Amino acid sequence: MLPTTTPALRRVLNAAVAQFAQHGYEGASLSGIAADAGIRKASLYSHIKNKDALFSAVFEDALKVESQFAQECFEHSNTGLPGQHYCESLLARYADSEHFRFLLRTSYIPPESLFHELQEGYETYMQQLLADFTTALRRHVGKALSDQDALMLGHAYMGMVDSLHVALIYIGTERFEARLNALERLMGDSIARLAGEHHD
Repeated sequence: MLPTTTPALRRVLNAAVAQFAQHGYEGASLSGIAADAGIRKASLYSHIKNKDALFSAVFEDALKVESQFAQECFEHSNTGLPGQHYCESLLARYADSEHFRFLLRTSYIPPESLFHELQEGYETYMQQLLADFTTALRRHVGKALSDQDALMLGHAYMGMVDSLHVALIYIGTERFEARLNALERLMGDSIARLAGEHHD
């Protein structure tokens, strides 16, 4: 946790997220981050204790930015399947957002020294997605959906999100879209079947 974000610290965080997103923890250098932020490397230490502290601060920043983005995806989507808008936004988000690229790379390939802290933060992000999905699901299907079915669909949705996150890191656009279409088809069929059962 860093002190109150000043304009100078914001420049450091913005430079750091770009470096870490592109090069990872090991590949990014404090010298490069300082240069990108327009300050001397020695001046970095007036803002951060060390590389681990900077990495943690950037991760916390990325969690806030991407949690807000995900929440907006759920709040502003009144059509389609529950959670569909978030999933269909992932490819463009990965291309456009250094925070999202950093968040995924860091969560799946974390530096050993920060492993537990980063995994805990990513799990918090995923649990918020699950809560948002469950709320959207109940709004879509209605109150008749049992808690057991809602939990099952929630786990299925999180498996879908996990798969898409991994696909963004490791496979190309065409295969990502094929995976997305297949998963959405399966999710749609499952929700329609359960909704039909509860309305019969």
